[in-house]
Amino acid sequence: MENNSALIFVLAVVIISCMTEGYFFGITASLVSTICINWFFMYPYGNFNLSLTGYPVAIISTLTCALVVCTLTSRTKLHAKMAEDRERKTTELYRKNAILEKEKTTMEISRAKADVRSNILMSVSHDLRTPLTAIAGAASVVLEQDPNEHLADNFELVRGIKDQAEWMSIMVENIISVAKLGGTDTELQLRPEIPDEIIESCVINIRRLFPDADIELHLSDEIVLVYAEPILIRQVLQNLLENAIRHSESKLPYEVSTEITEDGLRFAVRDHGIGIPEDIRALINRNDSVFMDDNSEGEHRRGIGISACQSILKAHGSKLIAAEMPDGGTEFSFILKTAEQEYSI
Repeated sequence: MENNSALIFVLAVVIISCMTEGYFFGITASLVSTICINWFFMYPYGNFNLSLTGYPVAIISTLTCALVVCTLTSRTKLHAKMAEDRERKTTELYRKNAILEKEKTTMEISRAKADVRSNILMSVSHDLRTPLTAIAGAASVVLEQDPNEHLADNFELVRGIKDQAEWMSIMVENIISVAKLGGTDTELQLRPEIPDEIIESCVINIRRLFPDADIELHLSDEIVLVYAEPILIRQVLQNLLENAIRHSESKLPYEVSTEITEDGLRFAVRDHGIGIPEDIRALINRNDSVFMDDNSEGEHRRGIGISACQSILKAHGSKLIAAEMPDGGTEFSFILKTAEQEYSI
């Protein structure tokens, strides 16, 4: 009488192969299932007999199927385990590579910040001697002269003292700004800030120093937040504006603008003056922190402020770009990353 005993035992072989490791248990189950089928479900019952017609073929076929199923199941599990091992190793390699890249980037940024900070501090400390000497000399002359007899001369000397003192104040601000970047292993904690507030604060300071300066603002109509340290970015804008006012010799308004781009919010400070020599612009655009011209006091002083700007912007993941404008003058620009929240007016 026909029965489904062979299918049941093959199913048992499949289940055992799936639940165990290797070939031993599956092959053992195949042999046991073949013997049990012959003993319990094939005539004469209760005896192991291969002499009847068709029995050898049935037994060999059942054993072969069971062995094949066992082998395929074991091989499938082996391949799955190998795939898991490869995936785990690949994930570990990606993780280690990411750590190495991060450490490499951190080391490069730290090294760049250390070099820039060293160059700026050396330049500023060397240049501080000039205004200090001028202030001390002018003050000595004023004290030694009769104020009534040399009123006009004294007035010019006092004005010189004021100018030199203001320049020293700016250099001290740059030193403080660079010092805020911390040690070589310190990262800025950037947070979302409103760019308009940073710009307005900068313009207020500039107008306090240069009451006659005409400054125009062309700000983006869209409200965005930028990731920045506001005091340092304000110092960058103040340096750029002050350089333009002192050295561009422009009679037209100075312009501060913002524009949303694919990379973030672009800040720009523009003048309509005499411009900057091409070789100096090239050094600025290469972010070379040592580009001051020792034979030109104006360019030297401008260079110190630009170096501080470069250092600050590098710490923000940005860079300073100097461009000659077609209708005259120079534009300095940089881009800061914006926050994800963006609203339209």
